[in-house]
Amino acid sequence: MARKPRVSDPGFYHIVNRGVERKDIFNEKEDYIKFLELMLKTKYDYNVTFHAFTILPNHYHILIETHKDNLSEAMRFLNSAYAAWYNFKNNRVGHLWKGRFESYMLFDEKHFWNIVKYIERNAFVLGLVDDITKWKYQSLYLRLNKNRFSEIIEGSKIFEKPLDEYIEWLKKPLEKFEIEEIYKEPKIIKDENGNIKVVRKRLEEFFKEYEDKKEAIKAAKAHGYKYSEIARFLGYSNAYISKLAKS
Repeated sequence: MARKPRVSDPGFYHIVNRGVERKDIFNEKEDYIKFLELMLKTKYDYNVTFHAFTILPNHYHILIETHKDNLSEAMRFLNSAYAAWYNFKNNRVGHLWKGRFESYMLFDEKHFWNIVKYIERNAFVLGLVDDITKWKYQSLYLRLNKNRFSEIIEGSKIFEKPLDEYIEWLKKPLEKFEIEEIYKEPKIIKDENGNIKVVRKRLEEFFKEYEDKKEAIKAAKAHGYKYSEIARFLGYSNAYISKLAKS
């Protein structure tokens, strides 16, 4: 399966990376502290905003906003600097991460808040704590407990919600359909010249906008969706969708 094109335009991204073979790479307090230090350095050196994050024993989630075309550079620094430090500390060699980091562009405001909740609830859902406010290595904890790493989330949109309201909101689990949306992202198209186009309009939105199904299909196709994607979404065959659109 071909890799999706890597997009690094300024904007919001959900970043995930895991330890090689899903092994723990944060084993003690010192490891978490080092990663937080590197996040703080990344924030200032690469001019990024960390809106939400959680660092877990064998992986992390970060909701980052870039303000220029430097997502790859910022994350490469964060991952490689931690790997070099960890390997030196533990007298080990070889890859620490399973591969290059995963990045998922965000659709819109609703998507943003679903990912924030997903991230902030992660340690609780995994059973690492029995209270979402108790995991020390995530954005919620920094908001609740001012310390030298609080600057990491300075400028985060999570402050738009009053603290008490934010905590109560986080305590309510995501709906199943919301969880299914977490790792979805705008359609990314790469043409024959290597130019990348991002389609931020969800496929389902075309069928809400147009009462006529044929018009919705034509509009979705014009934006870059394939007949096979439309067919899968509607539950029809590719041939039927193609014939309907051209009729």
